[in-house]
Amino acid sequence: MTHCENWITATSTRKLDVETLKYYKTCGIEGIEISLPWNEFANIDIPQVAQNAKEAGMTICSLHLPFAHKINIAVLDEEHRSATIAYHRNTIAVAASVGIHRFVLHPSSEPIADSDRPESMRLAKEALAELAQWADEHDSVICVEDLPRTCLGRTADEMLELLSADERLRVCFDVNHLLTSNGSTHAECIQKLGDKIVTLHLSDYDFIDERHFLPGNGQINWNEVITLLEEADYNGPFLYEVSSDNAPGPLDYAELKKRQLAIKTYTGK
Repeated sequence: MTHCENWITATSTRKLDVETLKYYKTCGIEGIEISLPWNEFANIDIPQVAQNAKEAGMTICSLHLPFAHKINIAVLDEEHRSATIAYHRNTIAVAASVGIHRFVLHPSSEPIADSDRPESMRLAKEALAELAQWADEHDSVICVEDLPRTCLGRTADEMLELLSADERLRVCFDVNHLLTSNGSTHAECIQKLGDKIVTLHLSDYDFIDERHFLPGNGQINWNEVITLLEEADYNGPFLYEVSSDNAPGPLDYAELKKRQLAIKTYTGK
């Protein structure tokens, strides 16, 4: 069994300069996930970011592949879907060449009409199989992220369906994305997906919609979540995806480390 105190503390970030990464380090943050808006992604110099991280003594835990309505592996338009897959393949090849080997991927965008859901699922699985193979050829892994609302992957069973596309696929478990309206619980997801979960997106929320609060500022029962992860032998990063816009008060990165150390005492109630 693992212990949360031993999990590497990491944060999802858009700021990738040496000075910012060194600041994270002084706050006790040991790793990052590269995560940029889709319209900024084309400007990123991935080899330079890897060099910045090395200079700052920071681990790059993962890279979040870009997502938008048209950057979408489940989009029905074949031209957009093919372009998305090609873009992801190129990004994976470049990042893997400088030592980044874990790629978080949204299995769809939204909205998805109920009538389109079966075809969107089929197309997503087809793309996931192709990308899993491509990632494997680059000593890398695709981490499929659970998503809210009408997106694919909104329940544990939909995640299992997506993962069935290729045995090499793994999971980025976003604890902020399970909505009461869709019916899946944290316990169900961790119990069904536990051995596939290799990274986390941690934040808190109100169960109505994603909020990306600091853990402890929403309704998640953190005792339950951490215990279930430990029972599943989770040993990946303790990676925060907290919004400075939604978090009550300014986002304090030093607070993230404190929350990790104290989180087993939180009940989220």
